[in-house]
Amino acid sequence: MFLQMYFYKLRWFVYLGCFFFVFSTNGNSNDSNVQCQNSNSIFDLSLCIVQRHPDYRLEEIKLREISGRKKIASYYFPSNPTFSGYLANRNGETSSPILGSSSSSSNNFQVMVNQEIFTNGKREIAIQIADEEFKSQVFRLESIKRILEFEALKKLTRYRYLHLEKENSNNSLQLVKELKKISKARINEGLSPGIDESLSESEEIRIFKLWNQTHRLFENAKSELEVLLGYTIELNEESTIHWKIPTDLPKEKSELVKIAYQYRPEIFLTEKEIELALLRHNEVRKQKIPNVSLGAFAQNDGFNERVVGGMLTVPLVIWRDYEGESMISASKIETSKELKESVSRNVKQEVLFALTNYLTLSEEIQLYDENKMKRAEFDLKNLQEAIQFGKIKIIDAINHQRILLQTKLNYLNTKSEYEISQIELIRVLGLPTHSMEIQK
Repeated sequence: MFLQMYFYKLRWFVYLGCFFFVFSTNGNSNDSNVQCQNSNSIFDLSLCIVQRHPDYRLEEIKLREISGRKKIASYYFPSNPTFSGYLANRNGETSSPILGSSSSSSNNFQVMVNQEIFTNGKREIAIQIADEEFKSQVFRLESIKRILEFEALKKLTRYRYLHLEKENSNNSLQLVKELKKISKARINEGLSPGIDESLSESEEIRIFKLWNQTHRLFENAKSELEVLLGYTIELNEESTIHWKIPTDLPKEKSELVKIAYQYRPEIFLTEKEIELALLRHNEVRKQKIPNVSLGAFAQNDGFNERVVGGMLTVPLVIWRDYEGESMISASKIETSKELKESVSRNVKQEVLFALTNYLTLSEEIQLYDENKMKRAEFDLKNLQEAIQFGKIKIIDAINHQRILLQTKLNYLNTKSEYEISQIELIRVLGLPTHSMEIQK
């Protein structure tokens, strides 16, 4: 039901939404930054990243440029009228057998106005091309917006899980430091062999390297988000993000591919490019019938002879017959069709990849049920007590601790990849971000 409603509203939403957003004033960028800083919603933050991104703003500028071309195409004449004139004085001599020769003079002048006019429906097809270019750019803008928006959701999700991985690695580091202290104390009391200290120190180095790597990834993710958002971010929530995708999605791969073909703006864009290529080819064919120019003139010629008339200028299509231009435009039609086929294949491949990742990670995440993770935490606390009271050997404690901590780290990695796979699946299907829900 949701998919049917979304498909019905998609094109109108794309046209109206992009038109309203692009031609709204950009002077409130500072206010939007303040709103982004005060927002904790991951959806709002992703939109903030989109609105600030140069790639999105470049497409906005191109949309305004095409709006200018629409205005140019609506002009009623291909060029402005031309005005010309001249003023001259004419002197002459006349002779007669009676009066003899006599001199005479006259003032000659001429004014002329010429205007080129469209022929063969060139203005109408230019308006159609401009309209289709605008629609095409709207879909291109929507495509860029979706890519940036979903990438932002992935980065924000990954950032939160990297924070949890960093905290987990830090806890592991503190535990192994405590283990090293206990091993030294037991060695000094003669309760453990000297090799236990070397083992605990080696484990500390390993855990520190793991923590340092996770910390570096976290800081890199944080700095990347700060560049995208334009301000320093602080993680207010330490809870994980649990995405929930629509439950009415079909299970068959072919049906999912059909959904992507119906909703992805990239598909609409390629269809518009084919329509544009056809219109441009038709425009080239119409150039074979050139525009004509109409003119009118008034002159005082000869000896005070007044003349009023009109003129018609028709260019002769002899040397340049537009056959070359027609061949180029015809080849662009075939190119746009092949481009649509290429985009369709890429969309299908993306759907299959995203579905495979989602299904495999769904099976993997089932291994980490809540009871197992709670039991691992409980065993880890019992292990700490056993180490403090000397109930377990250092080498056994290191091995047990490594297994339990690695299990938790594997869970966080798998959980992060699983949540990102859900985001990617929604993206490749062409569904909006609000089709997903966040479960706390």
